[in-house]
Amino acid sequence: MRKISLFALLLTLVGSMVSAQDYIVPEETWYHTEVLGSNYHGYVFNKDWSVDIMVENQDGRFTPEDIDIAKGEKLMQKKLAFLNRNHENQEGMCPIIDEHIRKYTRQYVGFTDVNGAKILWINAVWDENMEKQLSKDIVRATGGCGRYWSIKVNLDTEKVYGLEVNEAGDIKYIPRVKKPGPRISRPRNIHKPQRIRKTGIMHNPDEVTF
Repeated sequence: MRKISLFALLLTLVGSMVSAQDYIVPEETWYHTEVLGSNYHGYVFNKDWSVDIMVENQDGRFTPEDIDIAKGEKLMQKKLAFLNRNHENQEGMCPIIDEHIRKYTRQYVGFTDVNGAKILWINAVWDENMEKQLSKDIVRATGGCGRYWSIKVNLDTEKVYGLEVNEAGDIKYIPRVKKPGPRISRPRNIHKPQRIRKTGIMHNPDEVTF
């Protein structure tokens, strides 16, 4: 009987130590938002998702809303044919990007500059092999010609610029500088510890299913 009591006391002490432990929780949880318009489809990456790109005079990041995407797409599609008038890297079997605009799946990242303007970076990919990856992380590559391109839209000044079309050749994917994932904050005390699934979404213990 005494051994049972000691064992029960030990379990209680261990349980107290676990409940008092600091748990590491994400500073910001990442999620992708799928957007669909009349002639565009893509994924929005929030302001805390690390990316390996920057814009000129960058001062910060913002998470594009539906209204930002709609405006950016309207401005981009209106001016793309003019900006692409030289058809750089779109010879032969390479598609002319403004003639096949509906074929591309987009990735959207929002930046802010030192003047407070919002700049939408649009990454466009036409590659069936990468469809599943496009919702998970920014996809960049060399080669592939007109199947990979990107452009910037200043939503405040309505300037569309920085068109970059991949060169011709075999597609080679560019590895990320930083491993993608939710940013982690310092440990802190919380009453109900939260766990992180592989998606990066936080859940209470009774909500977790695998």
